[in-house]
Amino acid sequence: MPATRTGQLSPEMALITRYRKREGTPEPEIGVRTLARLISDASGHKFNEQFWRRREAGLVTDISDKDLAWWAWGVHVPPDELAATGRTAAADILRQIIADQEAKSAAAERAATRAATAIEGFLQEAYAEIDALDAKPEEKARMKRHLLDRAQQVVDREQATTGIERR
Repeated sequence: MPATRTGQLSPEMALITRYRKREGTPEPEIGVRTLARLISDASGHKFNEQFWRRREAGLVTDISDKDLAWWAWGVHVPPDELAATGRTAAADILRQIIADQEAKSAAAERAATRAATAIEGFLQEAYAEIDALDAKPEEKARMKRHLLDRAQQVVDREQATTGIERR
């Protein structure tokens, strides 16, 4: 695909394109397909990569404030820079998206911390029960391994059920 001529794009699309291509930074360009998936997952709405390619190529010039805000979120455009292009409504939506995504991340982190604490507490109690048994050390080690294997099976089953994999 030939290089995009950002000078022919609207100011907001030129900004988005510069951020996506990481112009002026050593960071690699973010692929449109990857970006479309990221935004689709985060927003809950299907973002078609061709939709973006056509706008980035300057073939289509219209873009809603909501779509522009999500695109800006995906490539990490600061809201103030988006507002400076004249798209203040899109910048306001972007600010809300950022706040919502940060809140979701914080909630997920709190839930993960609670789950880890609960699992650690359970394992410590179970290990204490195993250690209190009148059994040989190798028997106790086998029981602890079995306990960990079962815990891993539960995690694996949850991943399969939810379709969520660990990164």
